[in-house]
Amino acid sequence: MRFTLAVGHTERHLVEFNFNQLRGTLNIQVDSRTIFQSRRLFNEPVNEVYQFVIDGAEQSQVRIEKHRKPLFGHRNTVYVNGRINRVIDRYF
Repeated sequence: MRFTLAVGHTERHLVEFNFNQLRGTLNIQVDSRTIFQSRRLFNEPVNEVYQFVIDGAEQSQVRIEKHRKPLFGHRNTVYVNGRINRVIDRYF
């Protein structure tokens, strides 16, 4: 699952989320700079929360909640400054 979103009104930042369930890799980047990276082979948690702050002229708080489906698939909910920005629901 891969998605991108633009954050900020006056100063735009690009947040990229890339998760591969078969490989067990997760990579979160802000403006092509990796801020979180992990690799799991087994025992993926049902719920995970990734929270970070994008600094600059305009400060933005981003929270990504990843909820694993029973077999395959995920639901990701993205919050920017405490408000829901996007919900991405994927099944395989």
